[in-house]
Amino acid sequence: MNKNFYIICLLILIVAAACENEQIVDVDIVHEEFTVVQSELKVDEHFPGVRFTKTLPLGVPYDIKQAELKNITAYIKIDSTQVIPLHYTADGIYNPLYEFYVESGSFYELFAQRDDTFIYAQTVIPEKPTVLSTHYSLNENYLQASVKPYRNEVYAALWAISSTPFIKADDYFSVSVPTEFYPNSTIDVRTSPLPEDFKSPAYNGSRFIQVVSFDKSFKNYFQSRTSGQGIDDPFVQGGGTVEWNVQGDKVIGMFIGVSVGELVPVQ
Repeated sequence: MNKNFYIICLLILIVAAACENEQIVDVDIVHEEFTVVQSELKVDEHFPGVRFTKTLPLGVPYDIKQAELKNITAYIKIDSTQVIPLHYTADGIYNPLYEFYVESGSFYELFAQRDDTFIYAQTVIPEKPTVLSTHYSLNENYLQASVKPYRNEVYAALWAISSTPFIKADDYFSVSVPTEFYPNSTIDVRTSPLPEDFKSPAYNGSRFIQVVSFDKSFKNYFQSRTSGQGIDDPFVQGGGTVEWNVQGDKVIGMFIGVSVGELVPVQ
């Protein structure tokens, strides 16, 4: 009797454990779909169009054919006067019927609609960065540039090494925000530390800094984007409370003006 009782108890425990494990495995992850807007408007380059996609469920391999949106109605407005309709081309990219260059100082607005969702974004195209001087911090092994600041702009920088192959940093260290705009005002912009190998005197004359200016909304995005850590591509799957500059119900992404400076040698 006691033996049978223990066997029954053991079976009950095994079944309960199995049910508990099954519940853990079978819990559905609720997917909340977001519209994703992507466009970098670079000075002196053709208007790149705007890409509209949707987020895919976690665990689903990214496929542009599944993510792209073809049912968007969209147009841009330049300097509050020129209206340019955008048309679907391929892979979720919407382009105007003709090409034109992005010019610094212009004010761009994006108006779009997906079903009942209205989408809006705005950006000012920054000036080309003006580097006044450079500095190499040997102790901390980073490069720095002194830049002329403009209103509504923020600044970041990348290091580069003119070797074979050419090597450049893949991310910014920080974003510098100007607070003064006097005729002789400057702002310092630094790179992330260079790898120790490039600290050698053999690379003297091979180190370069490239300053990039952005619409001021880039600062909030840059500082908040780490809240999406753990996701390989936030533009694809979203995540966290990243501060995007695109407005709309369940809409994320960046529609932003960018100006890439020249590579400047740092001694």
